[in-house]
Amino acid sequence: MGGGFQGAVLGRDGGAMKQMLLPFWLGLGGTLGSGIQPFPWIHVSDLAGIIAHALEPPADTPSPSAQVLNGVAPALNTNYEFTKELGRLLRRPTIFPVPGFVMNALLGSERAVVLTQGQKVIPKRTLEAGFQYKYPDLTSALKEIVGS
Repeated sequence: MGGGFQGAVLGRDGGAMKQMLLPFWLGLGGTLGSGIQPFPWIHVSDLAGIIAHALEPPADTPSPSAQVLNGVAPALNTNYEFTKELGRLLRRPTIFPVPGFVMNALLGSERAVVLTQGQKVIPKRTLEAGFQYKYPDLTSALKEIVGS
């Protein structure tokens, strides 16, 4: 999978969710910047599955595929959609947007740009390779993580 794009990894015990849950539980969760930017994500179980799938040789060849697979869910969500769905499942308000300058101060401008501008990524080759997602949509992934 080297060279592929990996979205924000969502899981119960770490990754991006670990940093996000506390502000949301406190009712301080909000969109990052404008919120209209793409927010590519993947459930940690699916990321592990993609890695395992990439290491399995196709039936007609003896060695693993050398193609690059993007580690993102097939759902295309914005930061606003992600924020609102997480707030809904946690039953918490999401009314406090985090301005870009705050993101720059907290994360540094290079990391903040990734979150405030986003990148639209489609897992075309991952799907073509026959990978079956356990959590292809945001609601199913977040429900598994927050236990709703």
